[in-house]
Amino acid sequence: MHGAAHYVQRSCDWRFNGLMKRHTMFSIVLLTASLFGAYHGVMAAAPQETDPEIKSLRERSRARIAFTVGRDLVEVFIHADDEKTEILRTDSCGGKSGSKRYTGNYQIVSLKNRAFHVALPVGKRVFTENRGEEIKEIRFPESSGRLITISQYQNCNEDEVEFFRVDSRGGLHQVRVRHKDGAEKSRLASAPGGQPDQLSGNQLTYCSAVNTKSTTLCASYIFDGNNLIQTSSLTRKGQAKK
Repeated sequence: MHGAAHYVQRSCDWRFNGLMKRHTMFSIVLLTASLFGAYHGVMAAAPQETDPEIKSLRERSRARIAFTVGRDLVEVFIHADDEKTEILRTDSCGGKSGSKRYTGNYQIVSLKNRAFHVALPVGKRVFTENRGEEIKEIRFPESSGRLITISQYQNCNEDEVEFFRVDSRGGLHQVRVRHKDGAEKSRLASAPGGQPDQLSGNQLTYCSAVNTKSTTLCASYIFDGNNLIQTSSLTRKGQAKK
């Protein structure tokens, strides 16, 4: 009996020890899995973490454009720290009743691969809802040329368009507009909405009404990679495209 009891005790000890070993191994596996899961969770969450300033920029910006330069992601925002909002109470060429109008001292900011790259002040601007006055991108169809534009309301027949270029590093630069008469400006006239009437190769054409007799002046410009240079102009009867 004593031998049998001793055998049973050894058997129980062996089973207990085996159970403890399995429990220990299971605990190690579980702990390893937990640690890996936590580590993996941190690694997976990291790309979603955003710098507070960049997060604020995304939330406050009036508009955003994103594109790639080489292998780099470039994002362009326009925002104002002092932006104010009002609701239009009447209809006009500058906006419809009920639309929001935003005013402030704006700057264009570029991010390169989610890091601040360039901030370029553009001064006081007005952006009215549903007027197409936000920043836009122009891509030239037969080249890698790219322009960023801002249009602003002038009157019922005309907007003014301002141009910026993006360099190979994602930097922003204002584009000058050189006219055939030797004048050099930072803006040119367009039909309401600020869109070019024609776009081909490295050349674009803008048209705008010049008087109340439905006469339209069109001017074409070639983008040489740094500036817009006027190549021709044409006066025609009829309103500019809207």
